[in-house]
Amino acid sequence: MVHGPYPLSPTTYLAAYCDGAMQDEAGYGLYLLDVYGGKELLYRDPAISCVMPVPLKPRPRPPVLSGTRERKAAKATCLVGNVTSGVKELAPGSVRFLRIAEPVPWPYDNEIGGQRYEPDAKSTGVNWTPVRTIGTVPVERDGSAYFRVPADTGLHFQALDAQRMELRRMRSDVSFQPGEVRGCTGCHETRGEAPAPPAGTPLALRRGPSSPVPPPWGDQPLSFLRDIQPVLNRRCVSCHSGLKPTGGLSLSPGLTQEHNRAYDSLLDPGRGLLAVSSKGDDARVTEVRALGAQASRLFEVLRTTHRDRCALADGDWQRLYTWADANAVYHDDFIRKRPASATPYSLVSDQAPWQRIGAIHERRCASCHSGEALARPDWVNLDNPARSVFLSAPLPGGKTPNGKHCAPTVYPDAGDPDYVSVLSLLQEAARKTWERPRRDLRCLAREPRLRPSVFGAVGLPEDAASGP
Repeated sequence: MVHGPYPLSPTTYLAAYCDGAMQDEAGYGLYLLDVYGGKELLYRDPAISCVMPVPLKPRPRPPVLSGTRERKAAKATCLVGNVTSGVKELAPGSVRFLRIAEPVPWPYDNEIGGQRYEPDAKSTGVNWTPVRTIGTVPVERDGSAYFRVPADTGLHFQALDAQRMELRRMRSDVSFQPGEVRGCTGCHETRGEAPAPPAGTPLALRRGPSSPVPPPWGDQPLSFLRDIQPVLNRRCVSCHSGLKPTGGLSLSPGLTQEHNRAYDSLLDPGRGLLAVSSKGDDARVTEVRALGAQASRLFEVLRTTHRDRCALADGDWQRLYTWADANAVYHDDFIRKRPASATPYSLVSDQAPWQRIGAIHERRCASCHSGEALARPDWVNLDNPARSVFLSAPLPGGKTPNGKHCAPTVYPDAGDPDYVSVLSLLQEAARKTWERPRRDLRCLAREPRLRPSVFGAVGLPEDAASGP
């Protein structure tokens, strides 16, 4: 096996060569080879493979060119002459902001090992990696933008309209060195045309560089549970939850096997609610308004038939827009190949409590429901198990999030032996969940104060149900 050939003449070349032991850490050595099959070993390290040979010879020192870096600066500075240059579908002035984001790279840790975003990166999920929104910067009316960005960080840009919805996205990434100053003509301008001479100094250059304004929830990687689910809890689950959610669409926060109920519903291909890019897409340039919030039916519904009933605040819109434009990412963290602690606990996969809970429901609720229909992990309130739907609704005066209640009352009070048994099972499951959180719950395990906003909709308001 030959690797990294470097030609020396029409018939000879240098290369790393391995005679078959490719998995050996020291399998490759450096050889001189020719087109006639000859090879001569030049160097082999006993401990590690040698690759990419490059011949060296003395030569005059080349001239030192002036750099494009401010040596003492910690960040880089970018200038875009006109973001709509070369994008005929975008009218001048239609791009009002640039969003700057980081596709978080796959890490490697000596204790945890290599980390990945999905068990099978090519066949599961819609994203390759978590996404961190660094912030937005303004675009002037002439299309120019002047701003600072973090150095040594892989970044991509999104052109946004006045509502901060994506018009076009950058599908690759770019990085900058500390103090580097770099400019470009526009977003996706063609290389077949020379840029038009500027009419004058770009408006953005008549002021200092902008600093990206992070979203209100900060610049940590997006988590669907932590950052998006609370919006759905406040605005949507009163209708879209329970055994018969409106339109058959459940947006409740309870956990499912891989994600949570709301995320699985929104990303269901059969519903066509979100326009996301596929991992199987080729490298062609993304068309204008082809992906993200602009192209998603979810936002058409929210802006029309649901505008008054949902009454989203501006901050709610920005959370949803940013999430959809980040390709509807779910996880903010990676799979740990070698967990530093015990194996994560899965409430959904642990069948033991659900068999017992199902048997109790079969005995107490069979006049209206099957026990299996009510023994649902996605109905568990992991912040306060006593507020889980199948514990709160059967109590006197209890109701589900969409206002329904059990008739007749199943549990006369919170001292009922079956109620106590179910609550005990859920409390133990919740304890294990937070002691050994699975990947999507790590951020909430670190910040317990956020749990009520995520799981508070799985059950009743705080004063409607209480445990013994």
